[in-house]
Amino acid sequence: MPFLSRSLLLLALLLDSASVLHAQSEAAIQQFINEATQAGGGSVVIPPGTYVIEKGLVLKDAKKIKLSGLDRERTILKLAPIAYAEAVSDTPAGASELPIRRSQNLRPGMQLRIESSGDLDSFTKKPKPYHLAVAKSVTGDRLELMAPLKHPVPAGTQLRHADAPNLIEIRGSSEQILIENLTIDGGRTATDPPVRGHAQLCGIFAAGKYDYEKGPASLVKGVTISRCIIQNCFGRGVTFYAVEASTVERCTIMDTNDEAIDFDHFTVRSIARYNHIARSLTGIELNDATDCQISGNDIRSCGTGLNLWRWCRQPGLNERNRILDNLFASTTGNAIQVGKDTGANVIVDNHIDQAGKNGIVLNSVGQTLENNRFEGVKLKEVTGP
Repeated sequence: MPFLSRSLLLLALLLDSASVLHAQSEAAIQQFINEATQAGGGSVVIPPGTYVIEKGLVLKDAKKIKLSGLDRERTILKLAPIAYAEAVSDTPAGASELPIRRSQNLRPGMQLRIESSGDLDSFTKKPKPYHLAVAKSVTGDRLELMAPLKHPVPAGTQLRHADAPNLIEIRGSSEQILIENLTIDGGRTATDPPVRGHAQLCGIFAAGKYDYEKGPASLVKGVTISRCIIQNCFGRGVTFYAVEASTVERCTIMDTNDEAIDFDHFTVRSIARYNHIARSLTGIELNDATDCQISGNDIRSCGTGLNLWRWCRQPGLNERNRILDNLFASTTGNAIQVGKDTGANVIVDNHIDQAGKNGIVLNSVGQTLENNRFEGVKLKEVTGP
């Protein structure tokens, strides 16, 4: 990957002997990223330290940018603690106050995502699993809202910051981005609630422009994520939406509340290889992804090892993916599951050890299975049509 020779070394961020650097360092890193983007390319090298990221670092329309740490284990980018609360009791639609508990970091003016049924979704024709409100004030165990609730809120419902950041976002027409040699920490702790951030609170989130029904309008291209430690994310460790010819390789990804690696809507010709993945809801997910390769990964102690499935309706999605020579060990659910309306996917030379349910579940015909090895599968080694 070619870069300009200029290297922006961020030693100027080390203003004192403190090992934890806050908003000033985040703003400085973003400024260096912006300068490299405006210059048409460049390297941003981050020295050791723990950098608390509150707003998220953004690469937009960036080309030939390298973001790297000097020491993988000691150069840590870490999301600030999550903002959330929990509803104490049932609250009806029309109310302007919510009794809450376990409140953390909520503030006036913050838009909140309330994790209970909301408006009808125009795509699925079902209620969305959330609705939005804006905090007016937070006093002890009471949350006052700017406007009355449109939908009821059952007791125990989680509330969280609706605009919570991803740690690193890659957007627009970005191309040839290298992220390497960093620890990327989502900030999740053992005392936090089991929030699933999905497309928020991810370690690295890359997305082109797309529409569920019209498909992709533009693709992010040529992202490489290499030799990083990615951990403690409420959302995905790495997620690609409408991304082409990109790679996640030789990373350690662990303790994510969602997928460790997600190749999502309209991602094509991308690769996940030689990664070590542990203790995530799903090790690797392919959703509307095509011509991708998943090879040589070590996936342990996840809920599902690999999930390949369809969401969008365009023809030709979820095809010709190659799942080769991976280890799936000690999944609590199925090691590999392949959903409906998928085809011509190749599942070869994988080792499935101690699957808590099935080894391989097929819900579509036309897949190729060869030379997969099974040990200690609780239910069936292979099931489906």
